[in-house]
Amino acid sequence: MGRAALVQALTTNIPPLGVSALAAFVVTLAASVFVLLPKKNLIFSASGPGIYKSFYEIREEMADVYRHLVYDLQAYWDSNNREMLWLSRAFTLASAALVAEVLSLAFLLGERLL
Repeated sequence: MGRAALVQALTTNIPPLGVSALAAFVVTLAASVFVLLPKKNLIFSASGPGIYKSFYEIREEMADVYRHLVYDLQAYWDSNNREMLWLSRAFTLASAALVAEVLSLAFLLGERLL
């Protein structure tokens, strides 16, 4: 049963909607795995001891402390934003490919039922 089914599947012409559904599945899977993989470049918090050490010298000038904090947090945000843009694009690609896959399979099934 298994070998015969595989031989028949490989020798049977696959309809174009089946090929598009399979391609959309592969794109969905690849983009989803990319989104879910751990990212080393994302910064989720500032180091407390690091902030304390770097601002200890200027502790008397609170305006300077706030200014340096804003610059540091903006640098973290800019760094994260570059990575998040790639993740957002991959997520959008995975979503669009999933819709294409579902539509291809629905039309393929509709052709078989009619």
